[in-house]
Amino acid sequence: MQRILNCRASDFAEPVTAAALKQAIMASEGRVIMAEVAAGASPLYGEVTNGELLCAFGADMLLVKGMDCQSQRIQGCDGLRHFKQLTGRLVGVSLEVLAENTPDNPRGWDPLHLGLVTEADFYCLTAYDKPGVDAARVREAVSQLRALTDRLILVAKFYGTGVAEADEYADYVAAGADGVIVPAPSSCRGASEARIERVLSAIRAAGGMAITTVSSSQEGADEATVREIALASKRCGADVYNFGDAGVAGMADPQAVYTLSMAVRGKRHTWVRMAASSLR
Repeated sequence: MQRILNCRASDFAEPVTAAALKQAIMASEGRVIMAEVAAGASPLYGEVTNGELLCAFGADMLLVKGMDCQSQRIQGCDGLRHFKQLTGRLVGVSLEVLAENTPDNPRGWDPLHLGLVTEADFYCLTAYDKPGVDAARVREAVSQLRALTDRLILVAKFYGTGVAEADEYADYVAAGADGVIVPAPSSCRGASEARIERVLSAIRAAGGMAITTVSSSQEGADEATVREIALASKRCGADVYNFGDAGVAGMADPQAVYTLSMAVRGKRHTWVRMAASSLR
């Protein structure tokens, strides 16, 4: 697989292993953009899905959150496969890690759910600050998933208090994750540029991809704020820039995606990504 910056819809339509996708991302030298889409949120405009809007403003990868693995319902389209066809992008699925595996919760992580979402190009194990969902539990889920798939695995572990110690994020890579998502500088309490740089360095030293995320509703911030966070993330060594789904209508403000893209990779890569036909 060539670097993500040069990939088009025909490239993204092919199955891709973790090793190939990771190499394609790393070859893009910190210029890959991912954006989350809340599966249950109605599209901002009924004529297109939220995923199509995000792609039109420069997103390279999409991460579907809160999707029922059984129905694979995504508002505005006919499911995961159709969503991928409409957007022409790499599409991943987020599965929430809870205190125990959850076969009865179709939105949570459980080995039984993996066979239902084989259309996904990659997976993200997302864990929030809930009872029983500690670092050890997340590592356990990562190991379980790694044993079952050769697709790319990302981890996103969030804390109400802010950012964890760098070693915790590196340990997720040791458990089998290909990349780890952490708060971008200034996106949560205590997320100073120096602290995030230490965390990203630890992730990369462990062999993983370092991903910063703009979340906590800053997905809808003004352009100057988004630009500042983007450049701070790049200075810290981010390989991928992610947007959460709390901007507008279950996604980031599309203008924020464009602003970040222009800041970290300029007009050439931004406009080509926006303009490239899905037939390429």
